[in-house]
Amino acid sequence: MESNSLPIPKDVRWRRLLAVALFLAVLYFFRGLAPVLIIFVIFERGLGYAADQLTKYTRIHRKGAIAGLLALLAGGVGLLVFFFVKRLLAFVELARRDGASWVESVTKSTLIQKMRDRLGIDSQELTSHAKDYALQVFHYATATAYVALFLFVGFILAVMYLFERDEIDEWMSAIRPKSILGTMSRWIGYVADAIAITVRLQIVVAIFNAVFTLPLLILLGLPNVPLLFLLVLASGMVPVVGGVMSGIVLCLVAYDAKGVVGVGVFLGVTFVLGKVESYYLSPRLTAQHVKLPGLVLVVALLMFETIFGFWGLFLSFPALYVASRISNEWKEEEDEIRLQGGTLSMPPPTRRSAPTPAPAAVPASTPPPPPPSETSAPS
Repeated sequence: MESNSLPIPKDVRWRRLLAVALFLAVLYFFRGLAPVLIIFVIFERGLGYAADQLTKYTRIHRKGAIAGLLALLAGGVGLLVFFFVKRLLAFVELARRDGASWVESVTKSTLIQKMRDRLGIDSQELTSHAKDYALQVFHYATATAYVALFLFVGFILAVMYLFERDEIDEWMSAIRPKSILGTMSRWIGYVADAIAITVRLQIVVAIFNAVFTLPLLILLGLPNVPLLFLLVLASGMVPVVGGVMSGIVLCLVAYDAKGVVGVGVFLGVTFVLGKVESYYLSPRLTAQHVKLPGLVLVVALLMFETIFGFWGLFLSFPALYVASRISNEWKEEEDEIRLQGGTLSMPPPTRRSAPTPAPAAVPASTPPPPPPSETSAPS
């Protein structure tokens, strides 16, 4: 990180420390806008990819493809609102009114009571974390006005960026990469990439869990199969513990419908899905972006959950991804400094390209002098 107007030390290590402190300060002070950034990344990457593919295989201009996709999206949202808005509002009102009592009833079910008696576990110790997480989920899921506002703002920003992407990219290319603005914008770009990768990873995990569980729901004849399918699909978006939460609910429903056999089936399903997610899907998907062992990813997840609570489950992989990108950037910088014969404490001066001189003015061509007139020699 460099600056022509601020007294930044020459030592590269101090520059890195200042850059990281500034980056963390930006993330902290603007943390309230995190939902806007998430929605922006989802719409920008999704619509941008679809528009690029449509432009690639057709003769439609990219902006025309974006406009067509937006019209299609608006039509789909209109139909969804027309057919399901009443049911959605009724569900939200029910969740607001009876969410806490539903969580309390789950923790006092017959199966939970038997587990307490057999294992000798205190009820407070067993249910405190489950209550906290479930109530937080209900709280954030039912804050419809809050979510809708961020959804709208992020969507509008994504549309504006897609229509002006070429101009914005041209403006960003004029910023010096090692300047303060260039460094911060590049690192925030790493955050956006981490969000996109995390969402894509969890979508794959959620679809796998839901498709794997659906045949068992049908074969066991459990009630409300569509709702249970949606529960598994939605809980799959929560890393690691989402499958456990849906597995507990499925065990309770299966116990009421099929007894101990149903509980055994879904305990096995929850165990298998957890192992597949932890040791196959997540490592394979994350290994494409973060070169770390699976054990390190799981330990980092536990540490972030301990520090940040429920939201730490979502922050673990993005933090590792951003740290990995910054570390690779620093390694490339160190290699460049060594090639130029410098050190971290005394780096070589930055080579700035001199401005291209204006072409010299070509003087107007003057006509050649007339040849001397021939005078006759005196006779």
